[in-house]
Amino acid sequence: MKSICLDPGHGMSNRRAGISDPGACAFGKKEAEIAMDWANELRIILQARGHRVIRTRISSGDHTPVTERAGIAEKYGCDIMLSIHCNAANGSANGTETFYRGKLNAPMAEKINAAICKALGTKSRGIKTEEQSQHARLAVMAFQPCFLIELGFIDNAADLAAMTDPVRRMAACEAIAELL
Repeated sequence: MKSICLDPGHGMSNRRAGISDPGACAFGKKEAEIAMDWANELRIILQARGHRVIRTRISSGDHTPVTERAGIAEKYGCDIMLSIHCNAANGSANGTETFYRGKLNAPMAEKINAAICKALGTKSRGIKTEEQSQHARLAVMAFQPCFLIELGFIDNAADLAAMTDPVRRMAACEAIAELL
């Protein structure tokens, strides 16, 4: 049995106290809501397999600054942290990518990314180091090992359909749970 921290990205007080951060938005969908759906699905599957699951946010009203999320995983003695997100660009970019820190975490990042791509039917944009993200450092990656998963592009209709399809989401969450 492992202790796993799930971080549904964005949400209330993510960047500013008392202000909801929806993350990327497109086609009437919000990244924070998609991430929450995935975290809730994954939580059920992981718990059914006997794992202890900690979440940084349980609902859309939870005040959880991004700077405190790694500390939550640390506080509860988690073995691994998954931060769930959606990408956005110009509507033409697509695919799944997974960010990690440290060479030792590359193989697991590759497995997670491949499992999600297979289940969702998305293109693999590969695994990338934290430094290859749009930020120099990712706050959640202060906890290790942490994998920041960009499920797909919310502003790409095909990726969005895959990410919000409950059957594909369940298949992807089962595949992730199999790895943990």
